[in-house]
Amino acid sequence: MIITQQGQSASVAEPRQIATPSTSMGLAFGSTVLTAKGERAVETLAPGDRIITRDGIRRLTSAITDELKGTVIRVSASALGHDRPDADVRLAPGQMILLRDWRAQALYGTATALVPVSRLVDGEYISIEDAETVSVVTLCFESPCVIYVHGLEVACPAG
Repeated sequence: MIITQQGQSASVAEPRQIATPSTSMGLAFGSTVLTAKGERAVETLAPGDRIITRDGIRRLTSAITDELKGTVIRVSASALGHDRPDADVRLAPGQMILLRDWRAQALYGTATALVPVSRLVDGEYISIEDAETVSVVTLCFESPCVIYVHGLEVACPAG
């Protein structure tokens, strides 16, 4: 629920999922995640850690490390708005991110949308990066949620 400028309450619709990720999800080692104790590198997180989500603080249930071969997507600092993300971030092509600005409306006809980052590649600010092997971590919670990675809103699965 949000409060409008007129002081009235209004509900916010759940984001519309545009596509199911067709490739792996994950955050490259070195990505920082907002936790109850401040920002921490994704590879240092463990089950039980308290992570700040769009819905409040949740406990991490698992952190799955994998080796991604081929390509990753680089989202340049401020590519999706001022300080969104606040530094370059590398994501697996199927990693879902939350759009909740003019892009969601213009591209998908909805106020908010969960989109695989690979669908946003423009070759300049969001680009494909060839990588022989990249270590990635998929963070899982009791139910799906959105976390903050370098200020970017990133979806995490249940598991």
